[in-house]
Amino acid sequence: MEKQKLPDTELKVMQVIWHNETPISTVAIREELQKERPWNLSALQTLLGRLVNRSFLKTEKQGKSRYYEPLVSEEEYLAEDSKRYFQKWTGGSLRDLVACLYENHTVTKEELEDLKAFIEQETKE
Repeated sequence: MEKQKLPDTELKVMQVIWHNETPISTVAIREELQKERPWNLSALQTLLGRLVNRSFLKTEKQGKSRYYEPLVSEEEYLAEDSKRYFQKWTGGSLRDLVACLYENHTVTKEELEDLKAFIEQETKE
C-alpha cells in the first residue's frame, strides 16, 4: 500500500521512532526531539495522532503513558519516497537522471565508473 509523503515535522518524529527501541513513549519521543529544539507536547501528540490515523504508527496506552511502534520501516518509506521523487523529476528515466547529474558536475567520472561496475555485476547471468 502506497504511503503519502510525510511533511518534514512528521518525518522528524518518525526518524526518532525508527532510531530508538520501540515501543517508545510520547515522553521519550519528546526528549529526543528536544535535543535539537523545544517541542510543545500537545503539538507532538497531534502529530503522533496523525501518524496513527495514516497507518504509519500503532499505539497502545499503558497506565498514563502512550507508546508507539512503527507500522512502516524506515527502509520501506525511503524506498517509496525515492521512487516518488525519481518519477517526479525524471519521468522515470534513469539515463536522463544520470546524464543530468553528470552534466551538472554532481557526479564524477569515477562515480560513473563505479555505477558502471555495479550495473555490470548486477546484470551478470
